[in-house]
Parts: sequence; C-alpha cells; structure tokens
Amino acid sequence: MMYNAESSSSATTGLYAKHFGILQAIADRLRSGGPADVDALLEDTRRALESYEICRSRLDAVRAELNAQVGRSFSTDRLPMKA
Repeated sequence: MMYNAESSSSATTGLYAKHFGILQAIADRLRSGGPADVDALLEDTRRALESYEICRSRLDAVRAELNAQVGRSFSTDRLPMKA
C-alpha cells in the first residue's frame, strides 16, 4: 500500500475542521446561556475536551512541520556560495 501524503493531509484537515466546528457550536451554546439540562452540560464538556485534544494535536503537528521547514530554509540560505 502506497502512502499518500495529500490524502492523509486532507483527512487530518477534515478531522480538525470537524472538531473545531464542534468546539464553536459548544462555545456558542454556552454564550447563549448554555443547556438547561445539567446532563447536557456534562456531555458538552466531554465532547469539548475530546475535540480540544484532537485540535491541539493537529496544531502541534503543524507547528512542528513549520519549524522543520523554516529550519531547512535557514540552513539552505546560509550555505556558502560557490565561486
């Protein structure tokens, strides 16, 4: 099976977008007074924590990749010029 970075990236971007949307919906619900049912509040909290962890993990991975790309760019820029 061949690894396809593009489809993997699309999948992780889609997963991030899904869970970011969940976080936005829960935040909007809480801003408007939150659920009247305390059990719904508990379920929202569980879903928010799960979604937060997924989003944080993706952001950490993107940050690491950006740092690697910037590091490669700077090391390439500083190579001595050939005469």
